Formats: sequence, structure tokens, C-alpha cells
Amino acid sequence: MRRTILTLLLLSILLVSPAFGKHKNRPHLPVGTLNGEQIRLLFADKTVESITAVKHRVSLTYYAPNGDVRQLRKGIKRFGHWRVTKNGRMCLQMEGLREKCRIIVNENGTYKKYIVKKNGHHQHTVTYRSFKPGNPLGL
Repeated sequence: MRRTILTLLLLSILLVSPAFGKHKNRPHLPVGTLNGEQIRLLFADKTVESITAVKHRVSLTYYAPNGDVRQLRKGIKRFGHWRVTKNGRMCLQMEGLREKCRIIVNENGTYKKYIVKKNGHHQHTVTYRSFKPGNPLGL
């Protein structure tokens, strides 16, 4: 009887605990992962120079406050949309492609974009080299 009561008590504590249930499958995010507001402040109304991790493609991208994106890569202009989710993912959809949502991480003053993997081994995709106010290049 006493064991049953203790078991039920322990089970009830686990079920109401915020660490139980909805968070148990959430992947661990790296130290320095930005939240939504930090992402908006960093990117909105900025022209950003970035380089992809694998192919080393350099892009200049303007992130308009209204969610429009204008990008120059290899002399070709591309257009799309960006947004930030409630759980701190930056989502980017370039014309004709599906939307991709990623985390942004501050690693000792260098900002990087990662694909979140459930196993915790997140994949680095982009390094951001500079953030300039406005759209000085007229992208």
C-alpha cells in the first residue's frame, strides 16, 4: 500500500513537471543560440555578407523589416522572404524553393546558421561575415 502511494506520488510529480512530456524530444541547442528577438535585431533592415560552409559561396543579402529578402550571389539576384518563429528559428524561403528554418548561434562574436538535428549534432551551413545597416548596395 505504502509503495503504491509513493509510486503514484512520484508519477504525478513527473507528469506535471515541465521537463516531462513536450520537452523530452526537443534537441539540445548550443550555447549562444539566439532567441527570436535577438535574431530580428541582428537581421532586420541589414545587408549581411555570408559564406556557405560546404561550397564557400559568398552572398550579400538584404533582410527588409517587412520580411522581404534580396540577395546577390555570383552576380545573380535572388528574391524571397524571411521570418522568425516563436521558438527562435530563422526561416528563409527563396523564390521557387521550400522554406528552411534554422537556428542562429553566436560563437565568440561570429554568427553562424545551423540545421537542428534531433541527435544534437547540428549541421553548420552558413557563417555571417558582416552586418551593415540598411541597404547600401540597393539590392
